[in-house]
Amino acid sequence: MTQKDITGEKLVALEISADGCRLRMGFTQPDGDLGTLNFPVECLQSLILTLPQLMEQALRLRYRDESLRLVYPAQTLRIEQASDGTTFIVTMETSDGFSVSFGLGEKQMRDFGDALGKSRSGSVEMPKFN
Repeated sequence: MTQKDITGEKLVALEISADGCRLRMGFTQPDGDLGTLNFPVECLQSLILTLPQLMEQALRLRYRDESLRLVYPAQTLRIEQASDGTTFIVTMETSDGFSVSFGLGEKQMRDFGDALGKSRSGSVEMPKFN
């Protein structure tokens, strides 16, 4: 199988098919032509999990600074009880509508609250969730 390298310059469209089964990404190419990539929607989860890590890696390589991270200012924080009764869904959203949700257990929520309380008295390392 031959690998074909497709170069995009600017992302111009993201669309989900009418049946919800395909993701289409439209982009401009260096010669000015438009190109598209068409994936099964299942690829979205891989992209969602991988893109932040790739962006962080790109920032660190570009600026030669291992401390850099991609950080979004959260405007809203919502905590809800999941239907299983033991998981808390913590959702943070930016002013431009980007949101991400995490499922945390009761111990993780307590650890987070304890670390937040301690951080008011100085620098403290937040708990790592497994």
